[in-house]
Order: sequence, then structure tokens, then C-alpha cells
Amino acid sequence: MLINILKRITHMLRKLASWLIRSSWKKKVVFAALILIIAFFAGKRFLNSEKNGYIFDTAQKRTVTEIISESGIITTNGTVNIYSPTNGVIEDVFVSNSKGVSEGQELFTVKSTATQQEKTAAFAAYQVAASALQQAENTRRSTEAIVDRVHDDVKDHDDDESFLQKETRTTAEVANDNAYDGLVAARAQLTSAQVAYQATQNATVTAPISGVISNLSVTKGGSVIVNAPLAPTSPALKIGNLRAAEAMISVGESDINKIEVGQEASVKTDAVDDKIYKGVVTRVDETGTVTQGVVGFNVYIDITDLNEKLKAGMTVDVDIVTNKLENVLAVPATAVKPYQKGRAVRKLNSSGEMEFLPIKMGVKGKEFAQIIEGLAEGQKIIVSLTNEKAERKSPFGF
Repeated sequence: MLINILKRITHMLRKLASWLIRSSWKKKVVFAALILIIAFFAGKRFLNSEKNGYIFDTAQKRTVTEIISESGIITTNGTVNIYSPTNGVIEDVFVSNSKGVSEGQELFTVKSTATQQEKTAAFAAYQVAASALQQAENTRRSTEAIVDRVHDDVKDHDDDESFLQKETRTTAEVANDNAYDGLVAARAQLTSAQVAYQATQNATVTAPISGVISNLSVTKGGSVIVNAPLAPTSPALKIGNLRAAEAMISVGESDINKIEVGQEASVKTDAVDDKIYKGVVTRVDETGTVTQGVVGFNVYIDITDLNEKLKAGMTVDVDIVTNKLENVLAVPATAVKPYQKGRAVRKLNSSGEMEFLPIKMGVKGKEFAQIIEGLAEGQKIIVSLTNEKAERKSPFGF
């Protein structure tokens, strides 16, 4: 019997295909449209065959915990970057990673690769800069003396200072200001010349502080260059406390006023799957930093239960508890929805249809939201729909 049915269907399909081949393009268009309409109705019937269900909860007294969540990094205390003061080749390295050093201990030596001509030119530029600084200091002392004398001449004439006296005083003050600017520029020029001259000399680099070596990037025979503001380079090594000390996050201006020193925090990193570290806010920046047009304030969290798995430089996710209200009327936070420029929860009316109920919300936490107005304790609300979307009628009314 099944074979006969299949034969009939095959025969009908062949006749339909033959008819389509012989038909005009208008008939073909009408036929295609009819197929699409049938498919549309069938699809709607299938999609609507499973009705929305509701997940309910009630407004009740709960603890609402407000949390600010941001990502950041683990930092260390007292780390110093060590650079080569000379352009050249490493002759010897006397330290290794994770080893302690004392202040003044030799770290590495560098042999300069500068030619004798470069050394001579650098030294000459240094001498010229030193002479210019001496001249700038003399000029500054002279203008200061003139200003002091002029001020003495007019100190009793605050109310009747003559035009000539005012002009003389103004000229002296401007000259003194210019002399100060020249002195600052001369000092900067001397520092630059001194660094350039040092970059042509052999050097032995010593530890400026006591600590532990990390990130050693130089080796005997390797090339090094001087770090410069316009041409920065990586440090040869770091000295500091390798013990992870705190987490640093950047908080936006809309949330920064909610954060205070002493607030509890939790710290989680993907590198350590089995632990959530405890922390406390220790410092909050008063001045924001603009990064790509966004203002952020650095917040520092002391980690109170460190272990060897948490290392400096790791990326972390930090949750800071900024407010905690106990025994307040609340509902699940996911139940609160935007509604007519305010907030609302959903409920079923007497006809069994879903409708919005406007509310006034207080503190909103990750789990629960405080309800100030609009709900009574024990009132039943809709938290969510079982298929995560509300049933909507099509433009055709179904």
C-alpha cells in the first residue's frame, strides 16, 4: 500500500513539474507566492505550538548587595626598571631572575660601541651645556637683584606709583621671568647632554635598591641602547618585591563615588580556577585618567589571602561590595524591566494576560533589586518566560 501511495505522489509531482514547465511566467509567480504563504502559515503554527510559560517569584524581604565589577591587573610594590645608560654590548651579567640583590650591588657591565669622534663630540656638547647653565645662573642672579632693588624703590608707593616706576618694575619682573625660563631650559639641556655623553662611555650598572631580580632581558654579548622619551626601549631587568601585593582596576566616573576605602572585594583570575581571593579597597584616585576619550579612576585592592599561584601582571576580575541592605523588600533583579522611561515588573492580570506594573527601584544588586514603591510583600510577579521571549502577534493577527 505504501508503495502505491509513493507512486501516486511521484506521478502528481511529475504532472505538477510538467505543468510548471508549460505555464507562463505569471502562473509560475502566483504558484511560488502560494507556496511561500503556505510555508509561512505552517511555520507560524509550528512556532506558536509551544506556548510561553512563566517563572514566578514574590516580593519579599531579602538582603540586597550592590556590586561594582571591573577587570584589572595584579601589581607589585616598589618595582624599579633598570635600563642601560650606554649604547653598546653587554660584557658581563652578574645576576639572574628570582635572585635577591642588595643596594649598590653590580648588575651588569656595558662596553660602549661609540667611535672616538662620537665620544669627543658628546663631551664637547656636554661642556657647552655646562657653560650655558653657568651663564643662565649668573643671569638669573642678576635679574633677581634688579627686581629686589626696584621693589625696594616702590614699596612705599603702592597707591601713587608713577608711570615710570611701574614701567621700570614691569621691565625688571619680565626680565627676571625670562631669566628663570632660560635657567630651566639650560638645566634640561645639560641633563640631555650628560645622558648623551654617558651613552658613549663604558658603564657598570648597580642596583639602586635592594630586592629581587625579575624580567632579566639581557645576556652577555647582547646589544643594548639607552632608553629615551621619544624612543623608549624595554628595561634590561626589574628589581622589586615579586610578591603580588594588590589588584588595580579602573572605574568609570558614574561609579567612582560609590567606592570607598575599606569596602570588601573579591578577586578572581582565569589563571587560578579553584580560588576566589578576598580583598579590601585601600586607595582610590582623586584625579581621573582619560584613555581613548573615557575617564577612569584607579582603585587599588589589597589581597588578604595571597598564595604562590597569584602573580604580578595577571588579569583579574574584581567585584567590590559598595552597598548592602538587609531585610528590605526586593525581587530578583532580572524581573525589573525598563518601562515608559522608568522601571516595572510584570504580572498576570485577572484574565491571565501579562501586564506591566510600574515600580520605584532602590539599590540594584547582582541577584536582587530593592523595591521602594509599587509592590507589596508577598505579591506574585513574573521573573521570566520559559522560552525567554514574550508572545507577540503577527501583523496578520495570529
